[in-house]
Amino acid sequence: MTLLMQLCNWSFKGMMRSTILRLLCICTIMLAGFSPPAVAQIILSADQDSAAVREFSDALARLLPERSVAYMPRATLQTQQQFDADTQLILLGPALLDWRLQLTQNAPATLILQVSRVQAHHRLVNTQPARLTFMWSDPAPERQVALLKAMLPGVKNVGVLYGNHSAFLLEQLTQALKAEQLTLKKHYWPDSFDARSLSNLLSQTDVLLGLDDTHIYNSNTIKSILLSSYARKQVLIGPSAAFIRAGSLASTYSDQDDWLHSLQDILQTPEQSWPASLYPTHYKVISNAQVARSLGIPKASNKKLTQQLQRNLGQP
Repeated sequence: MTLLMQLCNWSFKGMMRSTILRLLCICTIMLAGFSPPAVAQIILSADQDSAAVREFSDALARLLPERSVAYMPRATLQTQQQFDADTQLILLGPALLDWRLQLTQNAPATLILQVSRVQAHHRLVNTQPARLTFMWSDPAPERQVALLKAMLPGVKNVGVLYGNHSAFLLEQLTQALKAEQLTLKKHYWPDSFDARSLSNLLSQTDVLLGLDDTHIYNSNTIKSILLSSYARKQVLIGPSAAFIRAGSLASTYSDQDDWLHSLQDILQTPEQSWPASLYPTHYKVISNAQVARSLGIPKASNKKLTQQLQRNLGQP
């Protein structure tokens, strides 16, 4: 009897071991065939390779740990013949924009950075390629006008120089000025500096608002423009943060953290909802305290000005 019980016990244990082994094999096969949902790959590239650009890519990857973010040098990217359907591109600079515009089939959803509206306008010729979104590098007109109003609340007439490359910007700027009960005084800028024409414009205005058009505002013209405006006790707002050190009063701008968080915002939304263009959702104000002091403009910290603009414009 004891022997029979032992035999039965061994038989039962053997069956259990066999069953468990079979279950383990089935689970192993099932797990081997399972893969988590694919995550869209984000490829970032720039016109010029640099340590700063690579760090920017690394910082974006840290902000989006659930995404696959990889930096790819421009030369390598431009040899790619095709991309996976879920690939997304972040391209920095006009040269890579030109390359992206040449992709006619299976072009990935793309965010374009470090390109201004003027730079893009003559490339697009009033067309909008599919799956292409611009995050403009030049300041938003509404923010520049709101900054002007915050720092110079008493102004009424705003002078604007424009040329062949920037004439298309006037409509949006006019609307932004009207919203603040300001009057636009525009003047066509010829190919070369025209002191008399600038003087005539400044005689009709309270402040000069710069458009980000390098054919007008550049290293060869900025000194003359500023000296002319100072002679009339007027300041220049804009055209961008790059001109603050030269003597412009103030501008809105986005630093690296602003760009990163703006990218984080849009990359967390479905690409089907991406607009054709937008400005960075995060931004700051930079101003020239010396210019403000010399012209008797009340002092306000950049932080407070930024908070005022964001509050008035309903921005984050």
